[in-house]
Amino acid sequence: MCKEDHVIRFPWEHEDSNTLLIKLAFTSIRREIETALRPLGLTPQQSQSLHLLSMSPGAMNADLEKLLFIDKSSVTSLINGMVRKEWVVRRDHEQDARMKRIYLTEKGIEMYQQSSQAVKAAKDKSNQMLTNEESATLQALLRKFIKAYE
Repeated sequence: MCKEDHVIRFPWEHEDSNTLLIKLAFTSIRREIETALRPLGLTPQQSQSLHLLSMSPGAMNADLEKLLFIDKSSVTSLINGMVRKEWVVRRDHEQDARMKRIYLTEKGIEMYQQSSQAVKAAKDKSNQMLTNEESATLQALLRKFIKAYE
């Protein structure tokens, strides 16, 4: 998009900052994902949790804290809500009964599959705008940015 084609929505947008553009892209994509998940009654964090639990059955709260970048009380609240909706169950850890492992239920697997399709459709919108070469270039550049902050 040419600079002249850009619609200014916020006063700080006339700054030509890479970090601002990354933030705006992230915000736009996140909004699209939230919109896609809303009809399913899911939040992005719930969807991410379902995804993580499908990849790592038996994960524990500490695992979700690290992977979702949220604190202990937020994970507890998130999982409690998902237990109430019958998407997940907690089971005792085999070596320490004080610890719990979290597993998807059948209902949770269904929600994961539905949310996965909705998120993929939302993400595909941005992927379809770029050629394979442009996408590879963007990914390489973004990896450079990420590395700079690690």
